[in-house]
Amino acid sequence: MLNWNISNPIFESDILNEKLNVSPWSGHRRFVYDLLRFIRPEHVLELGTHYGCSFFAMCQAIKDFKISTTIEAVDTWVGDSQAGFYGEEVYSLVNKTIDNYFLEIETRMHRMTFDEANPYFVDDYFDIIHIDGFHEYDAVKNDYLSYLPKLKKNGIFLFHDIASDTGYGSSVFWKELQERYSSFEFEHSWGLGVLFPKGDKYYNLMIDENIFDKILYYTSKSELDLATIKVNDLEVLGIERFETINQMEGMIQERDEVIASQNMMLDERYKAMQEMEGMIQERDEVIASQNVMLDERYEAMQEMEGMIQERDKVIASQNVMLDKRYEAMQEMEGMIQERDTTIALQNEILEKKGGRKRGWM
Repeated sequence: MLNWNISNPIFESDILNEKLNVSPWSGHRRFVYDLLRFIRPEHVLELGTHYGCSFFAMCQAIKDFKISTTIEAVDTWVGDSQAGFYGEEVYSLVNKTIDNYFLEIETRMHRMTFDEANPYFVDDYFDIIHIDGFHEYDAVKNDYLSYLPKLKKNGIFLFHDIASDTGYGSSVFWKELQERYSSFEFEHSWGLGVLFPKGDKYYNLMIDENIFDKILYYTSKSELDLATIKVNDLEVLGIERFETINQMEGMIQERDEVIASQNMMLDERYKAMQEMEGMIQERDEVIASQNVMLDERYEAMQEMEGMIQERDKVIASQNVMLDKRYEAMQEMEGMIQERDTTIALQNEILEKKGGRKRGWM
């Protein structure tokens, strides 16, 4: 007889990607871990994997409980308009997680659309099919109807994002399925629907195991896990902020010391500027006094230039007079020379005349 045991798993995938423990699917990991332990499926299929929160939770159960299970995932790993588009880093991280922690179990990754992958799977093959793709009504309905033949008798469908407050078409389609088949649901973490469309074997077994009481446990434990993470994050954030505050206080103190030192330098420079202003004022006064002296000397020089010009005129006039007197003197010298010549001639004549007179005596 199967027994439902509540576990306290450690999800190794969080080591490489710690954001998985706060992803929209994280609140259902404990349930799906115990679900795989309970029914020990041979084949599991996931439609829509992204970073692998749900996928690696199931891988962890397969590994921990040594279940002979093949688990397969279908995803384009490029994103969509609801989840957002992303690069190759997501698919690389998924493969790295498998390589690091889940090589001993059989995993198969199909990088394609759900419609493209559908023909590769035979009917009545999977024990569990998890749908977590595009959440519009028509898309979810198409995924369900196209993969319903792939589910075994008494197989289980899991639907994510079925909570009524999501506003997704998937929640509307889920309500329609609930009216037709046995099911139960979780409202937290965007909602998870558990559907039994091909037989109630496991549904009845879970009812016998008081699954609705356990739903309350998984819900409260998920909320506690999330609250604990938030508290831890807040504690870490508080410590980081306290350290940052201490660092900032140290930086503020250093800057206060720099400011105080700069204020001293400013005071010293202000005093030096005041002294320099006094010196400048003294020099301005000297310059002003010198300007007065220069103006006086300039005026005196102008007066002296006038006097010099006047004297130059007198000198020029005197030079003219001197030139005239020099010319007159030259004329007079000429006249004197002429007269000297005349006198000399007359003396010669007189001498000659006097000699004759002496000869006549």
